Amino acid sequence: MTTIHQNARDVILAKLREKKIPQPEQFPLPDVVTLGDLDASPKRFEDNLLRMGGSLWPREEGESLEEAVRRKFPDVKICSATDEFKASFKITDLRSLKEANLVDVMVVRSPFGIAEMGAIFLSEKELSDHLADVHLAQHLIVLLSKSDLTANMHTAYQEREEFKSAAYGVLMSGPSATADIQGVLIRGAQGVRSLTVIWTD
Repeated sequence: MTTIHQNARDVILAKLREKKIPQPEQFPLPDVVTLGDLDASPKRFEDNLLRMGGSLWPREEGESLEEAVRRKFPDVKICSATDEFKASFKITDLRSLKEANLVDVMVVRSPFGIAEMGAIFLSEKELSDHLADVHLAQHLIVLLSKSDLTANMHTAYQEREEFKSAAYGVLMSGPSATADIQGVLIRGAQGVRSLTVIWTD
């Protein structure tokens, strides 16, 4: 009996070895079609971000990033996931998820935003492998460049290498939200209570 199974296995493996891995040039993929509205303007991003419950925080004349965030969130524990922002402590200082739960405000740089959804992208690269921290903080501040906007998911897939190379990626359009069968929408029930974008250009 064992011999029969071994023989069958060997036959199957031998047949699989005969079949070499197909070379991509033998099976060319069709051209990717770009669909949808290709407006990647900050105005479109802002409108959709606000629609999803997010917000924008304008910097005042001559104001630094630190001053702008402190104006919005004075006297709270701020954690930074980017060297651009000097905070009470860095995301890499957090040794456990329990500690991340104590963070009031997390500041992070997003590599790109999607105008159609008002969404920002984050991966393990921006979060230094502290992936859950961005969900456990009370409030999320996102630094984003207007030049890093793309129109929609089609263009994101085609234009943004981060979208393909990340081991973990998340798109966030605002605070977490949940609604029951009576249609009551609650924001911040199971994640960040607010998501605020600050333009850096």
